[in-house]
Amino acid sequence: MKGNRKGLTLVELLVGMALMGIILTALVSFFMQSSKASMQSSARADLQQETLNAQQLIAGKLKEAWYIYPQGQTIKMTSTVLTQRPSGGNTWTVGTDPILAMLLPPRSSTNTCNTTATSTAATGPSQNGCYRFLAYFPVKRSVWVAGTGTDSWRNPGPDAQNDDTWVLAEYRGLISSSPTSFPPSTLPAAPTGNTSNLLTDYVAPTTLTTGFTTSSNTYTMFGYGTANGSASSLTNPVNSVTLNLGVTRQIAGKLLRLPNATDEYTISVFPTNLGKIAAN
Repeated sequence: MKGNRKGLTLVELLVGMALMGIILTALVSFFMQSSKASMQSSARADLQQETLNAQQLIAGKLKEAWYIYPQGQTIKMTSTVLTQRPSGGNTWTVGTDPILAMLLPPRSSTNTCNTTATSTAATGPSQNGCYRFLAYFPVKRSVWVAGTGTDSWRNPGPDAQNDDTWVLAEYRGLISSSPTSFPPSTLPAAPTGNTSNLLTDYVAPTTLTTGFTTSSNTYTMFGYGTANGSASSLTNPVNSVTLNLGVTRQIAGKLLRLPNATDEYTISVFPTNLGKIAAN
């Protein structure tokens, strides 16, 4: 005689399915939170490392600098969006706009300057005999992305939720007319026709920007010091520069701001090559 067999009732099945749904929901939520935390941690580490690398690179160039453009000097590198101020326009004013510009000495003191010569001879006309112009400045991220080709190594890729952050760019060029004295009585015009390079991404704006900065964490990107403590000028040259960089990024539903909510990574540099013609 066969024993009686009982299956699961509909109510039991529904209860079991409900419990399974709760468990699956909890697991999905756990893994999503873990994934977000991992993304945020990775982004934080990347932002910190890239910012410190950028500061060290700029500090290295400052130590080579023959001259640093003082406050009040206007600089126009190109008319393209890759040298466009975050507030618009391509004419920058040192000390008012967040720009750092400098002249580096010729790589060779035995060559004469020729900006187009490709000779590598130890003497004679060569690019190695030219002073070099170097500038660092921010560009609005959305403007930079739109202004570079989608396949270009200069393009960090679209990121709509971070369009209003900035990128930090570097611009280089050769100076065809050499300064005749230090400090120079007049500054040579910035070279034109070159293309800016991307130095670092997700720079926190120095001005009040909805979603990224408040009045409590705006800052000055480049600070200038002089020997007598007065404002720098053509006759009162810069002898120290303070680099301040904050970075910020919206990722995984959270706003990251480094090094913290209100401060910046800060480094002060006292250039050691000002006014000296030396091989670099």
